[in-house]
Amino acid sequence: MSTETIQAGGITLKYFRFGADTGQPFVIIPGIALKSVMESEEAIKVQYKRLAQKFCVYVLDRRENIPDSYSIYDMADDTAAALDALGIKGAVLYGVSQGGMIAQAIAAKRPDLAGRLIVCSTAPYIPENAGKVFDSWAALAQSRRRDELIMSFGENVYTQGYFEKYRDAFISFADSVTDDELTRFVTMCGGFKGFDVRPELSRIAVPVLAIGAENDKLFGSEGAELIAKLTGGSLKLYSGQAHGVYDENEDVLWQIEEFLAK
Repeated sequence: MSTETIQAGGITLKYFRFGADTGQPFVIIPGIALKSVMESEEAIKVQYKRLAQKFCVYVLDRRENIPDSYSIYDMADDTAAALDALGIKGAVLYGVSQGGMIAQAIAAKRPDLAGRLIVCSTAPYIPENAGKVFDSWAALAQSRRRDELIMSFGENVYTQGYFEKYRDAFISFADSVTDDELTRFVTMCGGFKGFDVRPELSRIAVPVLAIGAENDKLFGSEGAELIAKLTGGSLKLYSGQAHGVYDENEDVLWQIEEFLAK
């Protein structure tokens, strides 16, 4: 693994990078997860190997030692501070789910950091149904009900076929989640509360691609549709797909490549 650590703005944050050293920065901001994205480095490198031929790909984690209250706006500020410390400007910002919210907040507040914005399976605010799911996940994590949490996560994020195919892997994964990771996850769930970037989206002047799935149990297709509408960006919707379309459907990367080639 090639995980690196950076200190910026009083915080410590881990990241890794790969691809073309002289290429335009392509920054991946992941969604909420029970495990650090740093543990998925090799899988991510394989998934994004085509983009790595032209871009210098950065994958950023959330800060270490997150405070008890940690909003998406706080996450955006920390991520922006890390990009500043890395000397990154005009990057392609690509965020999925909660990472997509962070990316929107950065692009609206710090236009110098974003050359293009791509978001997938996300929304510019927290719909009521999604808020209830995040609250239920937090409650399950707080009470250390690992198996129920993993099952709920899998059922809400992925299509039924995908979830059933990997059900045993989900069950095994539950045993590996530590108490500290559960506590961190509770805080990350709480970060969704109060998020609403709709009034700021009109400030985003760079090209935008919003990707959504019609069967997304958290945000539906409305989140992507609204982002595209408020930014004047492009929209790609997948029928028969769920929130985790970014993992399940390889066409998402083809859409990203086509958008970047324009």
